[in-house]
Amino acid sequence: MTEPDFSKIETAGCPAGDAGRDMILRMNREHGPLRAWGFAHIPVGRSVLDVGCGAGAALRELAEQYPEAALTGCDISPLAIETATALNEDLVKSGRMRFLRCGVPDLPFGDGAFDTAFSVESLYFWPDQVAGLREIRRVLAPGGWFMTALEMVGGMMNARQRAIVEHLKMVCPTRGELRGLMLEAGFADVTVELEPERRWLCAAGRK
Repeated sequence: MTEPDFSKIETAGCPAGDAGRDMILRMNREHGPLRAWGFAHIPVGRSVLDVGCGAGAALRELAEQYPEAALTGCDISPLAIETATALNEDLVKSGRMRFLRCGVPDLPFGDGAFDTAFSVESLYFWPDQVAGLREIRRVLAPGGWFMTALEMVGGMMNARQRAIVEHLKMVCPTRGELRGLMLEAGFADVTVELEPERRWLCAAGRK
């Protein structure tokens, strides 16, 4: 196993500095297939929230596919908010997109504010995964959908991934554990699917 260069991912939970900027821009480029696979599991409504938005590529993709949607991204990293706002300057200026520095389990949005919410490659870092999911459910409108997509899956990681998870103290649920988290948070119609070739995990549920 090639030892991971931890200096490049040290701030993965809250990107900062030059290494953090490089990382979130790389995620913008490399996570496109994961994002597309995740979105295939839910309908996308007219008001959308991205929890842990990073540099904002997911919302830009949705802006192109759903031109009537209002899009909100949130992240605990000031660098992520700054970068996402700059990369989506045209959409932010038009009023279609906004970015706020915040995260679960304390989202500054009213009950039922969004039709759709999602989180890609973020849940590992949440301080309390069930509390985070419950907070996302709170800000969803009745019948609204949530999706999370993950590359690191408990019990299915290679040696390099396990080293990263241990170093960063990530919490990576198994397929069964993720289903349990979604149900405990109160979601209905929960599905949890594994992409067998790439070993990606996606959970979706409705409020």
